[in-house]
Formats: sequence, C-alpha cells, structure tokens
Amino acid sequence: MTVQRWMQTSDLAAVRAFLQAQGLPVDGLMTGRGGVLLAEQGGELVGTVGVEIYGRLGLLRSVAVLEAYRSQGLGEQLVRQALAYAAKYGLSDLYLLTTTAENYFPRFGFRAISRLQAPTELQASAEFQGACPQSASLMHLSLETFSTPLTLPTDQHTTASFLETLCRAPAVPLEFRLNGNTLVPAGYHVTEIKAVTVDSVDCGGRKNAWQGTVVQLMDGTPAEARQGFMLTQKFLDIYDRVSGQIPVQDAAVLRFEYGNLSTPAMQYHFMGVEVQAARVVAEVQPPGVMCKATGVSSTQGQCCGSPDSA
Repeated sequence: MTVQRWMQTSDLAAVRAFLQAQGLPVDGLMTGRGGVLLAEQGGELVGTVGVEIYGRLGLLRSVAVLEAYRSQGLGEQLVRQALAYAAKYGLSDLYLLTTTAENYFPRFGFRAISRLQAPTELQASAEFQGACPQSASLMHLSLETFSTPLTLPTDQHTTASFLETLCRAPAVPLEFRLNGNTLVPAGYHVTEIKAVTVDSVDCGGRKNAWQGTVVQLMDGTPAEARQGFMLTQKFLDIYDRVSGQIPVQDAAVLRFEYGNLSTPAMQYHFMGVEVQAARVVAEVQPPGVMCKATGVSSTQGQCCGSPDSA
C-alpha cells in the first residue's frame, strides 16, 4: 500500500538523489514556503511532487514517479493532491516548467504560455534561474476558476482508513452491517474492486471531483455460509492483488456494492470500522440525495435546480 507524507528536512538527501536519478533539477528544493509530498511503498521512495509558494502564486515542481510504478495512476494522484494543497492555501495561479511532459499536464487544466508571461515573483526561483533549461515550456493553471480536486465528502471515510484498521486485526472475521444489523451474510465473496473518478457539476453550477474505490460483494453458497465470514487477511490479500493491477488510491472514498436475488444492488457508503474482540465490523449506510449547492436533502424542500425554482 502506498503511503504519502510530507517531506522533512531529514529526507532532503534521499529526495535529491531520487530526483537526480529521474533527471530532474534539485536546486532550490525546500527553500522558502511550500512543501514536497512523498509517496512510499514499503519504505521505498517511489514518487514526489512539490509546490513552491510565492505570495498567491505557486510553482509546481519535482513531479516524478519511479519507473516500476508508472502507468498505475500514482503520478496523477500526486499532482491532484498538490493542486488541492495549492487551493487550500489560497493560491490563485499555478505554473510549471517542463521539457518532456507538455502533453501530460493539460488533463489537469494547465495550458502552455510564453515564458515572457512568467510573473516576476517566479522569475527569481531556482528553476527559472537555470535549474530548468531555457527550452523548457511554461504552463499555467488558474485556481480561481478551478474546483479543488479529490474533495473527500466529509461524512465518508477513505480506503486507507479501512485497510489500516484491517491490518491491525489480520485474522478475524470481517462483517458488514447496516444500522447495527448484518447486511451481507456469512460466506460472501469479493467479486470486483473498481477504481473510479467522479467529475460532477451540482445544481449551483459548481464543479467537483473525487476518486472512489468500489468493492463489490456477493452472497456465497449455503456451504460457504456455514464456513463463516471472510477473514480480514483474505480481504487484504484480494485488495493487494487488485492494487497491483489497477490504480486503486488510498485517499479514495470507499463504498461497498451489494445486492442479491431479492434486493437490487446498491453502493453503500462506508461510514466507519470497529475492531471488536472476535470480529471487525464495517458500518455502511445507503446513499442519499442532497442539493449540493444548498445542503438541502431530497426530503427537506426544493433544490435550487428544481422546476419551480427557475
């Protein structure tokens, strides 16, 4: 499982060596305001992204992923986390210099501009003063019209929080409950794990985006039911096999999809997990409908986008 944390001064030598091995400049690293986000797998540094802050402007830099971990979505996750970091600190604009990835960053909203348009504040940075060659392309993203990516709904929990709890209780039954009652009977299977990205516009015209992990569960046979609930270790083994093949993200919102012959399949929101003496219990709840622009649920009144509100 990939762990992300912010770089400390004690990490500087290792991060410099990592970036140099990836052919990226290291001058100016950890100078001034900002930070560098590190991604680690089993204690090994596998990815980085940095944001240097100059007033309300930011410079995205040091975007790198170890070759063995590319094409798994890690680079995109790191960049989106950096954009969320920049938005959190009230930056109005982000810039970057690149010699090889001009076709990669437009997916996040960056657009190539002339280097003559570089703000004065950034021209004093190490990257503009020679760390990056003059041939590097300058790209720009306005954060004032950009909705913070990977916004986690405040009433839901992440994939990582669930997995970390299971790791603390690796050999006990895993049960799923709704309102305190068993939802998924013993003998269930994990039939699919999906990594999804949601891009939406609410009825107030605001854009939002987040990543999700959807775990599909299915009833087993009567014989499997007699064997009891799946053990936490087996669930972790299944997840590890899947995460090695698709970009399942630790920070993604977690949902469980379940249905049977009498009940249509539904994606339940993961609300928390409890380690008990003889089991681990994951509590879920059905999805609701809410007017995102006003915070009004479907049972409370009209939404700003309802027919009578035009």
